[in-house]
Amino acid sequence: MPGFVNSSSSFTLPVSASYHTRKPSLGSWSTTHKSVGIKYGRGKYADVELMPQPSDDPDDPLNWPRWRKDLNLAALLSVVALAGALKTVFLTTAAVAAERYRTSSYLAVAALTGVPLMLSALTGTAACVAARVWGRRPVYMLATGALFVGSVWNATAVDSYGSCMGARVVQGLAWGVFDTLVMTSIQDTYFEHQRNLRVTLYNVLNITATWGAPLLGGLLSSSHPSDLVYQLRVISGLFLLAIPLLCLAAPETAFDRSHAAAAPTPVSGFTLSRRRRWQPWRVKHRLTRARVLGYLRDMRPLTFRHHRQVTRELLLQVPRALAAPTTLLVVLLSVLPVAALWGLAGSLSLLLAPRPVGAGPATLGAVMTGPWIAPALIAGSLALYRGVHLQFTRLANCLVVCGGSSLALVGILSFGLGVGNFMTTSPSPLSGSLFSEDGAGQLSLALVSFQLAVLAAGAAVLDAATRPSLARSASFTASNMTAALRSIGDMHAGVVVYRNLAAGVFAMAVPVSVARPGGLRAVTLGLAVAQLVVSGVVVAQRCCFDEAVWRADGRVMGLIDLSSLKLSVSYFEPDERA
Repeated sequence: MPGFVNSSSSFTLPVSASYHTRKPSLGSWSTTHKSVGIKYGRGKYADVELMPQPSDDPDDPLNWPRWRKDLNLAALLSVVALAGALKTVFLTTAAVAAERYRTSSYLAVAALTGVPLMLSALTGTAACVAARVWGRRPVYMLATGALFVGSVWNATAVDSYGSCMGARVVQGLAWGVFDTLVMTSIQDTYFEHQRNLRVTLYNVLNITATWGAPLLGGLLSSSHPSDLVYQLRVISGLFLLAIPLLCLAAPETAFDRSHAAAAPTPVSGFTLSRRRRWQPWRVKHRLTRARVLGYLRDMRPLTFRHHRQVTRELLLQVPRALAAPTTLLVVLLSVLPVAALWGLAGSLSLLLAPRPVGAGPATLGAVMTGPWIAPALIAGSLALYRGVHLQFTRLANCLVVCGGSSLALVGILSFGLGVGNFMTTSPSPLSGSLFSEDGAGQLSLALVSFQLAVLAAGAAVLDAATRPSLARSASFTASNMTAALRSIGDMHAGVVVYRNLAAGVFAMAVPVSVARPGGLRAVTLGLAVAQLVVSGVVVAQRCCFDEAVWRADGRVMGLIDLSSLKLSVSYFEPDERA
């Protein structure tokens, strides 16, 4: 979802031993006598069986040295941060934009955020399909170029609403790429025991960039009150650092490991080549002309080699994941809090900027501190208790659903009823404000920030159930680790696509609705009742119909022969009996 990505990245599937004849990279793994053909970690992870098992190909991203993996992640995160900042750039300046572009329509201003969010849902799906054919690197580069062009165009669209909307459309076409593909890049680059820290870093940075940027944007806008697009110029300047980093430090991470792992002559082990003997770090990493040229060859725009024929079934895997019952249930659970957060946050400037409240961009940016801090702390805290990702039982699932839904309900109702108490039923004919002088004087912006923080916290807690739920389904339907990882990645991308679509719709619909007398109360009460009903349905399904839903996942996604599917093959059954 925009600004939130689930922090769970771990699940357990049985893997079979593989055999190898090619020289391995020993940067992050080794084999031991414990199990011939099975690869284990190194150092303190010497007893950890690597999941997924890497191939013997040095081009396999799992075999990259640690510095190359982390540099690739840093390059991707730099663009993720800029994309997140662009999403919320108009939340604190919507009223200023309405005045600058000479429009009094709430829908026109809200569309600057809502339209690109909806477009990102479409491009997110298309990016997942394109990455299957051409790899992720060319998709990332095209999306980064579109972000840069849209940002520069937006910074030069001073007085034209049409030009500004065109720039936002170009940006939205690129947002979906980084919303759906970055998690799969992390999944394909790091082993299971390495992902927790990286995924947490991605989560916290994504949340900070999306919901913390309005605070900085409000300060920049207040320091340059006559320049609406000053913060866009700052973001455009940062692309001059992010683009070279992406081009030179983010190689292709998609890899056909099933083909590379096939050894022509199975053997029981492998022998280290003499060229793999120990060398000092300075010797192994000494810059030479051959090494530099080889590195640059790996940085070509198109380096992905798909050894299998691209079939219709392969291209339809992502659309099938969109229709999987587990995907739809996860979306149903968390989409309302996420969409409500975008809608209510997008209404702040249009509600509080007119007098008598008169909140400027800097004040509104300070209000967004709550929705930034609360989910970031929750994402970091969940990473500290990694056990919840390894043993996500039915009880844990229900507790997360109930706790997250309760927080979301409290946040929605307290914001709607609390702010609604200070609103008048007859708008001022001069300013159009829905607040009277007395109501504006009693309104606490710090309390408004806290109410949005509770709502954002509920959305973050519900998001914690996303990837474990998808992993449970994959463990029941996938025949091997490769199929399971692909299934999880596709379904997670589907969840993000649906959330982006709903966030775009609510970002436009909620500001229009709350601008009417009594509209805020009606919207929040409707959202609260809907979330309460949805949570009850999801908990009931989780307690009574898990296996039926997983079987339906296998049928929709075409993963397994359902005639051989039995309850006893569920890898999570021991956890559920605990």
